[in-house]
Amino acid sequence: MATVVGGGNGDGRGRAVRTPRSPLARPERPVTGPELAAAPLVVRRREEEETVVTFPHLVWKEFLAGLAMFVFLLAVSIQVNAPLLQRANTAITPNPAKAPWYFVGLQELLERFPPVMAGVAFPTFVIIFMILTPYLDRNPSRRLQDRKVAIIMFTIYMCLAVAFVVIGVFFRGQAFNWNWPMVLGQPCPTNTGCLNSAT
Repeated sequence: MATVVGGGNGDGRGRAVRTPRSPLARPERPVTGPELAAAPLVVRRREEEETVVTFPHLVWKEFLAGLAMFVFLLAVSIQVNAPLLQRANTAITPNPAKAPWYFVGLQELLERFPPVMAGVAFPTFVIIFMILTPYLDRNPSRRLQDRKVAIIMFTIYMCLAVAFVVIGVFFRGQAFNWNWPMVLGQPCPTNTGCLNSAT
């Protein structure tokens, strides 16, 4: 089922159509020129025009998704212990201390680049590119195959962010040193805790 939106006062086949008018209506300007023989401008499918209200349809789906994520995080937090360190000692301060997982990607950047680049320039570039994404990809379509620029930019950002977090969490030992036994898959002795291998 399709809805045809025509151009001009034609019936879609090049013939002018005269519709009955109210005697109180203002007179129309005569249509002349190519409007009389114009083809239909847009052919829209009926199912693409159907819309639903935000509440309760979208809000209910978002509520269910948030509830499922909450249950998942609750189950994970019950089963997996938090990687807490020993009790803090005011006489010994680890330098540098390993950041939490949500900041360890930024700490990995600080390990590889100067502080101004890693802490100021790179986050600023990411924010600016996110702001400019609608201007770089002007395609109004919502289909994935039509939004290649936005999808490529977001995929590159996500891959880099996840890679830095994984490296910082799993491949960095004490004092944020590179942990070769962990990288090579060799288990750490329980009595040393990989203290000597983090070089």
